[in-house]
Amino acid sequence: MKVDATVEQLTMQNAKGEKVLFAEFSDNPNCAYYGPTIKYAWLVNGQHVEFLNSRNNYVRPLPDSSGFLMCEKLDRIDNLVLLDAYGKERMRLSVPWQLTRDPHPEMAVYPSHFVGLTTPWDNPKTGEVGKFAVLAWVHYAGDYAFELDWHTGRFLWGYYLERG
Repeated sequence: MKVDATVEQLTMQNAKGEKVLFAEFSDNPNCAYYGPTIKYAWLVNGQHVEFLNSRNNYVRPLPDSSGFLMCEKLDRIDNLVLLDAYGKERMRLSVPWQLTRDPHPEMAVYPSHFVGLTTPWDNPKTGEVGKFAVLAWVHYAGDYAFELDWHTGRFLWGYYLERG
């Protein structure tokens, strides 16, 4: 998929007005930045864009800088949103309960919801290397990592996360 617009110089701002480049924050765990992030600002094709984050949603740039993944803090099953480079909603995604180990339709309702990004997991059936995983809590099934193709919005596989 060809990327027409890319996010550049992504900046996070907290309630005190302190700003930090996202790249510096994510690359340095000791970066002196105290959240929550109330505003994101960036450039797209030289144009300044801002996104107010009043609900303190989890927002992260996509690996190819074509947009963002936003995990909303809302009581709904489709709280994962793919945003384009301008911060506009491309698609809203629901927890793929059918990719769980014991899928039943009752898992497809809230309180199943997404909680953020996690370490990518390899496909447990084929060994295919994971690239971009989203963490979800699935009603009656527990914690899962789902491999997401952010270009299409399709979940490729799910991996149950054992908690011990």
